[in-house]
Amino acid sequence: MGGAIFLISLGLWVGAWVLIVRRRKGMGLVAANLIGAFAGFVLFSIFAGVFMPELTPEQRQAQAESQRKRDEQKAAEKAQEQAREAEIAKTKDRSIMAAIICSNYVEQSLKSPKSADFPFEKAAGGSRILGEQKYLIRSYVDAQNSYGAQLRNWYDCTIQYRAGNDGDPRSWNLIKLKFSS
Repeated sequence: MGGAIFLISLGLWVGAWVLIVRRRKGMGLVAANLIGAFAGFVLFSIFAGVFMPELTPEQRQAQAESQRKRDEQKAAEKAQEQAREAEIAKTKDRSIMAAIICSNYVEQSLKSPKSADFPFEKAAGGSRILGEQKYLIRSYVDAQNSYGAQLRNWYDCTIQYRAGNDGDPRSWNLIKLKFSS
């Protein structure tokens, strides 16, 4: 019954709109369309408001229950998605970012940090995933020593990702930094 009332109301809206546009008498086409659309909407609202049947308390309760179930379903799907994203984040390979963050720690520990020259590939000696978001980075840096001589220093850096933005050094924990010749 409600569907038929809606269709009749919609037909009245369109009919009033078309009638006003056809009999516009000196009114511009744009103005006639605007007035027709508005008048049709008013007629639609009045007709639907008067003749649309009221919901029974049982129907209202069923609607509320249906809405509650949809909301619960959405919340459950969102929780599943967040759990899936968290699991992906735990297993994501961050070895490239680990090598970059390690180079920051290496640079801070040098006598002349401004002279540091790292290889293009920050993990020139390789990188290993140790599990639990821990990484072992082996690489080198060419930098001046305290006498001004440019030396190549190999290093092993063990670093662990905690949480947050991968590129933020505060999201990482330096476990061990060891230089070797």
